[in-house]
Amino acid sequence: MQKATTITTIDLTPTWGEVGNIVRRLIQGGETKAIEQMDSELARAFAACEALQAIQKDLPDDLREKACAIIDAEMTKQGYNPNAKTKGKESHE
Repeated sequence: MQKATTITTIDLTPTWGEVGNIVRRLIQGGETKAIEQMDSELARAFAACEALQAIQKDLPDDLREKACAIIDAEMTKQGYNPNAKTKGKESHE
């Protein structure tokens, strides 16, 4: 009798904050062809931002707080202190 083998995978899908870092580096490096290939991803990211802004005031407090925490985390991943609106390696206390 053979034992069942369980295969586990690791999700390496980047978050939108991580995609933001990739896009910024491509733009800074003049990689216009790569940016052109990301048109739909960029459009989706900005559309999602607009959708969140449109419904955020209608969300219950717990979901609004969760959305704000995610935005802060994604901004931090991109090197921005979301509270100070600055870019850099500031400590996040």
